[in-house]
Amino acid sequence: MRHERPIKELLISKHNYDMKKFLIVAFLLVAIPYCTFAQLSTCAYYDGYWGEWKAQYSKFSGGCYYNIFGNYSGFSIYLRNHHPSEYCLKFQITSYSPPSKDIIKYHYKNKIPFEYEGVVEYYVSDYYPTIKDALKLQGFAWVTNSTNNSYKRTAKATIKILPYKKRPQCYNIFFEDVAIGIDIGTWYFNQ
Repeated sequence: MRHERPIKELLISKHNYDMKKFLIVAFLLVAIPYCTFAQLSTCAYYDGYWGEWKAQYSKFSGGCYYNIFGNYSGFSIYLRNHHPSEYCLKFQITSYSPPSKDIIKYHYKNKIPFEYEGVVEYYVSDYYPTIKDALKLQGFAWVTNSTNNSYKRTAKATIKILPYKKRPQCYNIFFEDVAIGIDIGTWYFNQ
């Protein structure tokens, strides 16, 4: 006599297995985008004061307002679902070479930012004729080349990268009596 499981027990067992598989897949589909989501935060400096950090994340659309394209020595920030050439802000350090591990450790231990010279590009418009006007409104350089009556500006900049252990994360870009702080969070570049 063979010991076989009753048909009903097999169906329940198969149903439980399918339900577990479904729940695992559903969890992964929901959890992975949030776990791997790289949050971008920005902060504005004008009139001698830093403002609050603002996460550039939309609870309604389920994602970051902006994307980043570039590398650790400079990148452009552009609106989500737009082309990188339609950036709001772009900067480049003019003579960047990655620091050695000893220099990184020294700066981190002594809380000394890395300081570089570079160039920043941004847009203004007829309604927001200066970068300060745009920063006062949104806390970020949000005008793009697709904004009505927008004009590109280029300025020399001092870029300070705050001390780090593994990779640069927080950039303070000073230009034209203002500054923009950018924290790239868990975002990383392959270079």
